[in-house]
Amino acid sequence: MFMFYTGMNSVKLAKPIIKHYTPNDSRKVCSLKVYENKAGELTLNIKKDTESGENHFITELKNKFNKILGYEIFKIPQNNDYVIGKYINVEEEYRQKKYFFGEILRLTSIIEMLENKIKQFDIVSKNTAVYFHSKYKFAPSIKSSEDMEKILNSIINDKNVGYEEIAQKAKLIQQKIKSCNNEKTRKEYFNNANSVVKEYIEKVLKDKSMKKHPFTFDMEMTLTRENILKNKEFFNQLFKKHGIDYNI
Repeated sequence: MFMFYTGMNSVKLAKPIIKHYTPNDSRKVCSLKVYENKAGELTLNIKKDTESGENHFITELKNKFNKILGYEIFKIPQNNDYVIGKYINVEEEYRQKKYFFGEILRLTSIIEMLENKIKQFDIVSKNTAVYFHSKYKFAPSIKSSEDMEKILNSIINDKNVGYEEIAQKAKLIQQKIKSCNNEKTRKEYFNNANSVVKEYIEKVLKDKSMKKHPFTFDMEMTLTRENILKNKEFFNQLFKKHGIDYNI
C-alpha cells in the first residue's frame, strides 16, 4: 500500500490479492480493497457461487459494515479461455449517484480475465446496460438473425439529426444479409453489421445522448483480451482513479 499523488490530491492504493481458488484448481480468484470511495472503504471478494451452478463464481462488493452494495456472477469453465457473464447488479439506491460501483466491479472482472489468461468475456447485456458495458470496451457480437434484424431496424429508424449516415449503413448491410445465401459471406456480413452497431453505440456515447437512443431489447456483447490490451491506458487510469494498484 502507498499513496498515489496527482497534484494536490492523493489516493491510497491497495494491491489486489490473487490466488488459486484451491491448490488443485488452475483458476485464480481476486480480492481487493478500495480505500477511498464516496461510500467509504470497500472490499471485493470473488468466491464460488454454488447456487448458480458448476463453475460459477460471484464477485461481492461490500462496505465496511459487510453490506453488499453490488455483485457480479460469471462462469469460468476449467481449462478454458473464455468467461460467460451471467449478471451484474448494483443496489438501486447507489445507481447513477457517482459511487462507480459498476465500474469497480468491471475492473475486478478485467483483473480476473488477465490473471486467468482469458481471451474473451461473453455476456448478454440487458437493454438498459448496453451503453454501460460499451464504456468498458464490450462490443456487439450479435449472432442471431432475429436479433440482428431488430438492432439494425432500430438504427435505421433513428431519425435524430446526425445519425443519417449510420442509418444508411445499417440499411445497406441489412439488405445484403437478407439477400445472402452463402454461409461464409453471410458471416462476413454479420461481422460488418456488428461493426455498424458498434459505430452507432460509440457515436451515442460520444454525443452523451443515451436517453435519446434507448435500446428496447437485450444484446450479445464481447470483451476480448486484445481489446483490453489495446485500451490499456484507459483501464490503467481507472485503476488509479479507484486506488487499485494494478497495471496492464
